[in-house]
Amino acid sequence: MRDKAIALHGLAGADHAYVMYYDETNNIRRLYVRPDGLNAPEPQCFVVGGVAHPPPVRSLSLDELRGTLRIQKSAAELKLKHIAKGDLLELVDNARMETFLAWIKDRGLFIHYSVLDPLYWSIVDVVDSILWEHDEQVLFVHHMRLKNDLYAVLRHDYGQTVALFQRYSYPNVGRERRPAFIEDLLDLIQEREALLPPFNLKMLKGVVEIAKALDSLPFLEDVEPNVLIDGFGPFFVERLCLLKNASHILDVEEVIREHLAGLEFRDGDDVLTHYRFAVSHDEPGIQISDVLVGLIGKFFSFVCKTSHDEILRTRKELTAQQNRTLRLLGELCGRSISENPVFAHYVLSLSDQQKASELLGD
Repeated sequence: MRDKAIALHGLAGADHAYVMYYDETNNIRRLYVRPDGLNAPEPQCFVVGGVAHPPPVRSLSLDELRGTLRIQKSAAELKLKHIAKGDLLELVDNARMETFLAWIKDRGLFIHYSVLDPLYWSIVDVVDSILWEHDEQVLFVHHMRLKNDLYAVLRHDYGQTVALFQRYSYPNVGRERRPAFIEDLLDLIQEREALLPPFNLKMLKGVVEIAKALDSLPFLEDVEPNVLIDGFGPFFVERLCLLKNASHILDVEEVIREHLAGLEFRDGDDVLTHYRFAVSHDEPGIQISDVLVGLIGKFFSFVCKTSHDEILRTRKELTAQQNRTLRLLGELCGRSISENPVFAHYVLSLSDQQKASELLGD
């Protein structure tokens, strides 16, 4: 499961050993299409991640941090709400968030995360189906750009895209309805041609046109109708497989625990027992991850719903406190990715990844 990702992205550090703590945010468990729209009308970015360090296990005492942040002794554990509340810009305008990030930096901890935009993930099967069935290697080079452009078209009018999903029981479009689905998709691309540069528009239309002559769109047939995401368990599996030599300590989440309990991780003949679940109040590393992942989830959700022009305007209008906090977050991301690119995993459009970089001041 790991070899393809390592080869595709040059993840030379995937075999390194770490102690890794996890929490998650925005786990809606399932995303599906109903007659009245999506079950989660505005799904936020799902993030699983936290802090990491090389072995052995460290004592991560939070006493000093809690004292510095003036967190009441009655609070059984450290959570995001104890440090800051509100949207992203409110969080990073709070000096206590800067103090928290500085604490992580001063202790030499790395941060790691896997972030998923649910709507982006839901539409990439269109491009993957066409490229997989057409099997023209030269087009695979452009797969990320094609997905980015299709996503730009489909998220421009959220309501119209959900209506498209409803009309064709997406993702189970099937063989009989496939021609009509492709025509509707081409009509949308044509209607929104102003959203894309001319070359990108021509490339996207050309690839979607290819679907008319294909015998199958493998990821858009014989699947459960109307279910866009059937759980986030696979994203935990991806982390556990890719970082096979790490010790993974996960916050208790019963659905994820049940998902993983049905799997056996093997490295050759060796059965891996490299993860465990822990109650957060017993694990300072998970408490730190709660705050960090909450911040990262709000950061990427803000980026995905904000236009490029608004990101640039926001960047110019940041307060001194917001600027310091975001730069510190960017510094932690950069230092962690330099340590190991595996620490950052994005299921996001290229445009949103670029916007994230710009907001951090990179």
